[in-house]
Amino acid sequence: MQQQIQINSRVNGGVAILHLQGKLDAISVAEFREEAQRQVRAGHRRIVLDFAGVDHVDGQGLAGMFAFYRRLTVEHKGLMAIAGLNPELRVFFDRTALTRVIPVAYEWQEAAREVRS
Repeated sequence: MQQQIQINSRVNGGVAILHLQGKLDAISVAEFREEAQRQVRAGHRRIVLDFAGVDHVDGQGLAGMFAFYRRLTVEHKGLMAIAGLNPELRVFFDRTALTRVIPVAYEWQEAAREVRS
């Protein structure tokens, strides 16, 4: 079975950056949640999701990402931003009104500055 998503995580100036590549969907959302929670367990409360390498997100992927966002911000008083959405994903995220709740930037560096301030 082909891997749905790859996640490369690193810390930059106190912000955990999760560089996602592939598809965030019903199949891969568990892997995303596992890595995102690993970052929280490691003490990171400022997180950026870099979607520059993502070509598809479905409803379950979006729901899993939003559930993580809620847990991070409500339970852990953290901050999260999204970066690198391609035009199709930006339309999808806009339609769900998610972009009114979670800050969105063009590049991960900009998103990292957003959650640092």
